[in-house]
Amino acid sequence: MTRRLLRARGLSLAELLLGLAIGALVLAPLGPMLQSAGAAARVAADQVALERDADFALDRIAARIRSTAAGPALTDKPSSEWLKPAVYSVADGMLVEQQGKDSYVLAESVNSFSLTASSTEAGQPLLTVRLDLARGSASTSTAASVRMGSDL
Repeated sequence: MTRRLLRARGLSLAELLLGLAIGALVLAPLGPMLQSAGAAARVAADQVALERDADFALDRIAARIRSTAAGPALTDKPSSEWLKPAVYSVADGMLVEQQGKDSYVLAESVNSFSLTASSTEAGQPLLTVRLDLARGSASTSTAASVRMGSDL
């Protein structure tokens, strides 16, 4: 009788191995699921970073546009001269603001940047800034239309 009670309280090696095997089968699909969740989190983090960079760059350029007085015949000049003394360009995937001898990187991973002038109202042209950024699987495109000299 004593032998039977001891046997009833414990697990045999076969039962323990069977339990481990079932647990392994249940947990096996979690590996790929965790990998795909990690990849999705990296893409989402890149997307947020790109949008933050694009917003910063657009806000800074928009502030420059608003604070710059519109000169005559803006459309006759190249866009690089519209916001003097600041000049904006893309070099090695970075949007750079050049002010005299100083350079500031406004955004990285830049695919394209454009600055165009459209309608003029009361001598104040409307400038449209477009910015496209991409890093890995994440990308963002943003644009802003700002009236030149509207802060003056």
